[in-house]
Amino acid sequence: MEPDDAVASTSMRWLLPAGSSHDPDEQVGVSAMLEELIFRGAGDMDSRALSEFLDRHGLQRHTDISVHHLEIASTCTGNELPEAIRLIGLIVRNPALPRESMESSRSLCIQALDSLKDDPRQEVMIKLKGLHRPSPMNRSGYGERSMLENLRHEEVRDAWRAGCVPGGCIISLAGRLDPKETIEIFEQVLDGWTGHAGSPAPSKAAPGGTHHEMRDSNQVHIGAAWHAPSRSHPDAPVERMAMRILSGTSSGRLFTEVRQKRSLCYSVGARYQPGRDQGTISLYAGTTPERAQETLDVCLQEFERMGAGVTSEEFERARTSLESAIVLGGESTRARSAALAGDYFTIGRTRSMEELLEEVRGITLQRLNEYLESRLLAPPTIVTFGPASLEVPLS
Repeated sequence: MEPDDAVASTSMRWLLPAGSSHDPDEQVGVSAMLEELIFRGAGDMDSRALSEFLDRHGLQRHTDISVHHLEIASTCTGNELPEAIRLIGLIVRNPALPRESMESSRSLCIQALDSLKDDPRQEVMIKLKGLHRPSPMNRSGYGERSMLENLRHEEVRDAWRAGCVPGGCIISLAGRLDPKETIEIFEQVLDGWTGHAGSPAPSKAAPGGTHHEMRDSNQVHIGAAWHAPSRSHPDAPVERMAMRILSGTSSGRLFTEVRQKRSLCYSVGARYQPGRDQGTISLYAGTTPERAQETLDVCLQEFERMGAGVTSEEFERARTSLESAIVLGGESTRARSAALAGDYFTIGRTRSMEELLEEVRGITLQRLNEYLESRLLAPPTIVTFGPASLEVPLS
């Protein structure tokens, strides 16, 4: 919990150990079905009654399936927090999961999967993740069509029993709240809740490599991924600073060199995602077939050029940008509740805004350049969608 009396809202996030990596190999997508069904009634309320009750208390909510968790997030005014805890607790512990809603939920899950064809940027990055990370940590939250089509109601209920348990669950809150009162309410709501979910281990190595998918299109979509430090690694904040210089803003090297100077693509960017066990740097570029090869070449060149170091001007600009992002994120109760839960899962504790700022301020230009010079990166995983395959230069 992170109390903040300067705001009127409170955000709450439940991370339940029911993410896509927990799906049985023959039921990939059961977590997506559970996500779709879990708000369709709880206790003695049907779907409509529950929705009206949540709206009556002004509870904004959303769900998401990540690799490790079924995430339930909610935001309300501080005075409604006690009721929000009771409602989300009821949904988690006693959802209706109505059998009669199975087919409509299945249809929505399949529609979401099919919609990726209209969003090739997201599609290529999902394909990239599938090839770059080991199974089952490489799964998306969409599931697989063949399994979605055959999932049974009992299997969704089994997934709820296995994953909506306290062992492995993380609950974070940020905003206007009374810690003592909040704990008392949770003790009432969670009394008698039992169960534990294990943490899935990698079962198959990541394929990696370079892959092309033919598309009859006037666009080419490029995705690349490298292994990077996990969140708990001492180099994680340094890598974050480096990626801010490469692609954190419109003054980043990728945007400047690839888009502004050469006009090679309409979209380009990279991001660093520090996970619990492994981090990933991922890059995306969207361009035309005529410019695709040069776009890929220049993106890879800019990534490699980071090893030669950065300037003091780039460093100061990135540090100011990171500090600003931390401060602005601290003013959002949603962002803070997400950060608290993410920290606890990945490093086993939470970090205050002050600690995050000190982490950034503790990085020096010398440390950053020494890290970039010594950083050893394996060849990237590369995925392209378009009318012709691209050549990947040898490092």
